[in-house]
Amino acid sequence: MKTFTMPLMELKEFIEIRDNIRMKSLPVQVTGCIDSQKCHLIQGLGEGFRYRVIVTYNDLKAKEIYEDYRLYDKEVLLYPAKDIIFYSADIHGNAIVRDRLKVLRRLIEKKEATIILTLDGGMDRLLPLQMVKERILTVNTASTLKLTQFSEDLIHLGYERQAQVESPGDFAVRGGIVDIFPLTEDAPYRIELWGDEIDSIRTFDVSSQRSIEQVEELVIYPAAEIIPDEARLRAGIKKLDAEEKQYNKALRDQFKTEEAARIHQIVQEFKDNLESYQGSVVLESYINYFFEQTMSFFQYFDNEDTIFFLDGRVISFPDRRMLSMVTRKRWVCWRIGIPFWSVPWRLRIISMLRGTNMILLFRQ
Repeated sequence: MKTFTMPLMELKEFIEIRDNIRMKSLPVQVTGCIDSQKCHLIQGLGEGFRYRVIVTYNDLKAKEIYEDYRLYDKEVLLYPAKDIIFYSADIHGNAIVRDRLKVLRRLIEKKEATIILTLDGGMDRLLPLQMVKERILTVNTASTLKLTQFSEDLIHLGYERQAQVESPGDFAVRGGIVDIFPLTEDAPYRIELWGDEIDSIRTFDVSSQRSIEQVEELVIYPAAEIIPDEARLRAGIKKLDAEEKQYNKALRDQFKTEEAARIHQIVQEFKDNLESYQGSVVLESYINYFFEQTMSFFQYFDNEDTIFFLDGRVISFPDRRMLSMVTRKRWVCWRIGIPFWSVPWRLRIISMLRGTNMILLFRQ
């Protein structure tokens, strides 16, 4: 990869930017960077950092940058945003959750990564990484496995029991054999048991059912980002009921009986689905009822080993002064020729990303 970045070392401007990063003299503004140069510059400036986080303005642009950046990093990751309407309606399947969990896995394992996302994707309220880590299941050939309990654990983690594993998020039990397709893996796994002892763990092909490779250990990440335990479920439902009663009373006092009935129906449907489907229910809109401690995706990153790149339009002077408030994160921003985010969005950037190292990079 040095072959691509070495020519940058001949540019005085590049060296000045890099020196500002090293001295933490931030934010830094860079102008004159066209679209075709962005990924090249990111790769050069990002050397030495564990995480390179690129934030852009919509999903289409995120995918374009993702495809361009694959020239420099084949393992670049795309962290998609959740469209509220389609995500809640389950039109997306589990593709969005799968991509997001792959990113969380890289962060939990503290592996180097380039991550591309939209501002919307970074604004979601999420569980702390430690909570996600506590829900990970690990099985290996030296351990034992209670089949009934293991199946219940998988269901609680959001996996769906099927007659045969066909897609990520499925698992199947046939006698002493457990097939599971973890969301963070590219192939399903087959666990063969001898009583309660694990005899072997293998990857296999979905279509032919033939084994591919034998492994010693399988790490199973949840099939959903938000999975409360039983105690949190009971406490969350209690909070939800109390708030619903209070809101219903306020609506009825204003003679808005139809609105009150609609709210009651929505809450009741959610509780029924939660009881029936548990880990498969979308909890994003209700996360604050079940978890007091949440954070944004941006808060997952440590200031010392992360550099951020912001893809946006050139900012006017008042905006630059406002963004300069964010002085302790590393940021690179560039112009792409469309209107920059509205003032409310810019204020949300400030509130979310205060304390980051920032470099501003624009195209004239």
